[in-house]
Amino acid sequence: MKTIAIANTKGGCGKTTTAINLAASLGCQGARVLLVDLDTQGHATLGTGLTCDDQVGLYEVFAKRALLRDVIVRDVVAGIDLLPATRSLGRAETLLSDWPREMELSMHLAQVDADYDFVVIDCPAALGLLTTNALLAADELLVPIEMGLFAMDSVAKLHHAIEVLQQKHQRNFTVRILPTMVDNRTRLARSFLRNIWERYADEVLPLMVHHTVRVKEAVCKGLPILQYDADSPATADYQRLAELLRSEPHLSNEPGDNLDAQQVERRDAVEAAIA
Repeated sequence: MKTIAIANTKGGCGKTTTAINLAASLGCQGARVLLVDLDTQGHATLGTGLTCDDQVGLYEVFAKRALLRDVIVRDVVAGIDLLPATRSLGRAETLLSDWPREMELSMHLAQVDADYDFVVIDCPAALGLLTTNALLAADELLVPIEMGLFAMDSVAKLHHAIEVLQQKHQRNFTVRILPTMVDNRTRLARSFLRNIWERYADEVLPLMVHHTVRVKEAVCKGLPILQYDADSPATADYQRLAELLRSEPHLSNEPGDNLDAQQVERRDAVEAAIA
């Protein structure tokens, strides 16, 4: 089971949209996927067409009042089960802070390790204990980034938080940066793509999610983009992302560890977009 945490401290960067559509694309390709809505706003749950406010959820699991298996909603989309955000999730930060329980989510996910090929976690925007639990449970961190200054700043803050966790827990994190909502017809988008490549050459993925209103329309319908519009450019983008994450079980961020071919592919993808 491979666990991918999707995080960014800035709202509006496509974090939840990426969680839903990556999970749906993995499911479409035959993987067994658990989508975990760890954001108290519950938008990943809402984006699958559900509202689970009054159900037993992850807070009760953390409080040892329920088992993880019992709070999972089955088959919300083909190939996807959902661990929904419920109203009680808002109390989880307080519960986890009673004593440091940074590995709580990892411990519970281990109970369903044999049931899924992928776990996709939609993290809260805040860098609290819920996000920390997600990062420590994850094999990879996927960071969606829109083409703007605030998004670049939030990535820098997230890197600082990761460095703290690395030192505390003596482990490395594999970070992948995904440019989202890219309109490469504009000079601004091309400029930010170049800046992302120059600043995070070892982390930026060799693909991007193009801007299209069809993604927002799909969210309003409670559907992944691939079910709403199979011919949308964003559908192809998320399918490519799923294929990439399935074919590359682990890539290193350690200096010098990535193959030159990987860096060349990433550079060429950026150069093609900004040309």
